[in-house]
Amino acid sequence: MRHTPSALLLVLCAGWLTACVAEAPDDTLAPPVEAVTDDAPTTGGAVVDPVTALAPPADYETIPGERDAAGSVELAPAPNAYARVLRRMSVKQLRKAIANATGGLVWRDDRGRDMLVVLEPTLGVPTYTDTTNEDLDASLVFQKFLGDGVRTICDEAITADVQSAPDERVLLRFAAPETTWETASEAERAGIDENLRYMKLRITGHHVAPESEEMSRLRWLFRSVTHATSDPTRGWRAVCVGLMSSPEFYLY
Repeated sequence: MRHTPSALLLVLCAGWLTACVAEAPDDTLAPPVEAVTDDAPTTGGAVVDPVTALAPPADYETIPGERDAAGSVELAPAPNAYARVLRRMSVKQLRKAIANATGGLVWRDDRGRDMLVVLEPTLGVPTYTDTTNEDLDASLVFQKFLGDGVRTICDEAITADVQSAPDERVLLRFAAPETTWETASEAERAGIDENLRYMKLRITGHHVAPESEEMSRLRWLFRSVTHATSDPTRGWRAVCVGLMSSPEFYLY
């Protein structure tokens, strides 16, 4: 029988493959693939609920606040969960807010000029030459001039209340200007607390609970400044400045 070179090559290759397979150990062969089923896990032939199978053991104790504690998680936030970015008042709004809090006072310099008008370009009011939109960022420049203004305004407001009759006062409606915390009676201390809450509401528009931490801070501010200066009117001025220069006043 005559064999062509191509036939001899195929016979040799087939023999080589047969020898390699015969000499290969059994563990090199791929294990049979078992069919994957969607049946629930079984225990001793009984079908087990997949949810029950994934539950922790009966003696497993979950400690609230630890990593293993489970809690409800929303896959997507509610559409109304978003809030707009806080902005500061415009200069026009700031002028009205100061007048409303102090009974009509305006921040003026020694020459009688309205300082909020003088500082309009610096405080972001558009000139319509260089800018057309008002800058409503609470920048350091804005906070610096706001601090200058409220110190002047609060000094005028407290001085005017001290010189006015009790029923005509704007900020000191529930406490006598000369009363200190240390020398006050129980009723007078209650009046001081009531006046602190009233000033908080009038200037910032926020209520403060009688026994809250915010109330403690306001009381501490009034008492510490009064003790340092031996003048309760300076304490009330400090409370006014603190409230009017806080973000609760100029942000909305």
